[in-house]
Amino acid sequence: DLVMGHSLGEYSALVAADALSFADALLAVSARGREMTELAVADNGLLAAVFAPLADIERILAEAGDSDVVIANVNSTRQAVIGGGTAAMTRAMAAFGAAGFKVVQLPVSHAFHTRIVAPASAPLRKTLEGLGLRSPRLPVIANVSGEPYPSGPAVTAQMVDQLSRQVASPVQFVKGLHTLYAAGVRLFVEVGPKKALQGFVDDVFAEQADVYSLYTNHPKLLDEVAFNQALCGLYAAGLGAGAATALLP
Repeated sequence: DLVMGHSLGEYSALVAADALSFADALLAVSARGREMTELAVADNGLLAAVFAPLADIERILAEAGDSDVVIANVNSTRQAVIGGGTAAMTRAMAAFGAAGFKVVQLPVSHAFHTRIVAPASAPLRKTLEGLGLRSPRLPVIANVSGEPYPSGPAVTAQMVDQLSRQVASPVQFVKGLHTLYAAGVRLFVEVGPKKALQGFVDDVFAEQADVYSLYTNHPKLLDEVAFNQALCGLYAAGLGAGAATALLP
């Protein structure tokens, strides 16, 4: 019924919504990866996952008063990814550690979804402008805003703008989940590797007894087993053949 991706998964969501062909999505993802890899800046920066209540993450960053560190991925109420310049990130990770929270530096080439990678937006935009982006057939929730992509005639320019800005903007995943909930979504199905997004759904809606979440892949199970478990979950939720759900590519 509605779709939302996480970072690179937003392209999968656009394909699922028939806003982008699979072939064009491959071109877009290739260009995105190429621009990120070839990006030459003085400081590539760092990313780190912080396992703490979102309110505490926001508080500690505010107390540090360093604008060079931001929440790059607002993932759930209990985990987020912070990013920024190397020196500032080193101080921020130490502050979270001193506060008793677990911090894991991520093995990435650059501080994605921060202003450090903003120079990649312009060349990516040129590639996106040459692709066949079109109005989504299903509502797609954008990472940049946590709100639906525009739909209807003549929306391509707005879609290109959101996608090109996405690489250097925080992923507003929590806001997007609340947007889906407000739209009536109660069953969330993660379609993709592993099951991190399904865990984020459980965190965000821990107090909502009417929310049900599933994943289609588990790193410790065979693909067929995990997928069949998801089908069983859909059946248990009361959905039969032909019924639609919200997907999280």
